[in-house]
Amino acid sequence: MSRRRAVKLGIPALIVAGLAVIALWRVGPPPASNNAIGTTGTEATRVVTAPLAEVAELLANNSVGREGWLEHVQIRQRVGDRYLWIGSGDTLPVFVVLDEDVKRDRDHPIDLSPGQRVTFIGIVRPVPKAAEAVAQWHVSPATAALVEESGTYLHVTEIRQ
Repeated sequence: MSRRRAVKLGIPALIVAGLAVIALWRVGPPPASNNAIGTTGTEATRVVTAPLAEVAELLANNSVGREGWLEHVQIRQRVGDRYLWIGSGDTLPVFVVLDEDVKRDRDHPIDLSPGQRVTFIGIVRPVPKAAEAVAQWHVSPATAALVEESGTYLHVTEIRQ
């Protein structure tokens, strides 16, 4: 009786295995080129996970959650102890919030007054609503409205000269 049971299970298993071999033979091996992206067959111009290095990239809504690394950017205005507007005169400004535990060089204090150029490293985050920004950051309603219009801000975790 057990032999008959083995035959009943073995025949369908052989059929499934044969069909799997035929399917794999028809598909073939993967292509040798690993440069194709998606279905377009074009190469990526740069790695998507690279830190954002330009002010315009930070302002894009698809940059939320990515690391931002802005070197030698000019401080336009200091709104509070931890809040700044940065960027040169010909670009849109970016709002910057310094983390409470921001890394700084303690041996060489960094001047965060308007006109100075510094390097900010942090994470791009979506801005809260204007009312939340006023309550959370203690900024004026006008500043909160401007920040809300920008869509993103840079939460700075490290400052370098």
